[in-house]
Amino acid sequence: MTYGSGFSLIGVLYPVFFVVVAALAITLGVLLIRTLLWVIRALSAVTRERELRMDLLLADDGPAGPARPSASSTDDGPGGPTV
Repeated sequence: MTYGSGFSLIGVLYPVFFVVVAALAITLGVLLIRTLLWVIRALSAVTRERELRMDLLLADDGPAGPARPSASSTDDGPGGPTV
């Protein structure tokens, strides 16, 4: 029920409230999408790094561990030759 000129505070606040809620929803949606894109980019970078490490491990041309003893040593020790 309105009195006098027909001005109602609820009639003004109701649309303003919905505009604010819509703006917050749009802002949260944009932030969520940006965060998801950042996470996807970070995961793909980590996956690519692991793929490169695996490729380097499989294509290893040099010694994988510590340097082997010189070939002039003929003593195989008590356990025999290591394979």
